[in-house]
Amino acid sequence: MANPQKVKVVVVRGEDPAAIVPKGLRVLDIRIRAQKVIIKPNLIANRPHPVTTPAGTVEALVKYFKGGGNEVIVAEGSGFSDTHTVFKSQGYVEVSERYGVKLVDLNRDEFEILEELEATALKRFEFPRTLKDAYLVSAAVLKRHSITRVTLSLKNMLGATIGRDKGRFHRLGIEECIVDINRYKRPDLAVIDGRLGLSSELGGKRGRFGVMIFSKDPVAADTIGAGVLGVDPSRVKHLELAQRAGLCICDTKLIDVVHLE
Repeated sequence: MANPQKVKVVVVRGEDPAAIVPKGLRVLDIRIRAQKVIIKPNLIANRPHPVTTPAGTVEALVKYFKGGGNEVIVAEGSGFSDTHTVFKSQGYVEVSERYGVKLVDLNRDEFEILEELEATALKRFEFPRTLKDAYLVSAAVLKRHSITRVTLSLKNMLGATIGRDKGRFHRLGIEECIVDINRYKRPDLAVIDGRLGLSSELGGKRGRFGVMIFSKDPVAADTIGAGVLGVDPSRVKHLELAQRAGLCICDTKLIDVVHLE
């Protein structure tokens, strides 16, 4: 039985997201009804999975949330390619047309200026209006990163920002910016497609892990995801900073991992 004091992370083994996604979300008791749901994939560049989140995974999420009568939007701001070009090349347009969901380029979204005094690097932030009052799903992929060690649910939020110059976050302090962006809008649900993984953010060596990770706590999800990649989560600076900022848990002793086949 799960410890009620712990944060739950569900790890489902398998290869078919159409089967894995509803199984993981039901175990987490995700019951969202009549809300605006934003699914935010990782479409950093116009490259296929596992560099980017595959359309099949997003389709499974769309289908699940559409079943609750929600308004579902897929939103991303690519850092290396035109976002709508990536939507088209990676199969997202077909998903949009099949389910009647809107595709939004957050790079060009309208925004409002928000301020957070406790932020370290981004005390003022251009907040995309599409994300306002939304239930947010970070649909990430399982990858190592040359600077931040891993790029998972929290770092995926760098694409939930205005403008294609994501390099500005590196100049300001990438680990601190990851945490600050999540202060302004933390995902309500973290989904990490770890069926395949990569040794680097834009390529490198592939690994077949055959799992997907789900949690209401993106920090906990990333902690478990780091472990799957063979990375010690205590050495991932932005996870420790996120826990200190109160964005949730990266202490493995406080995470209850539920494994499903």
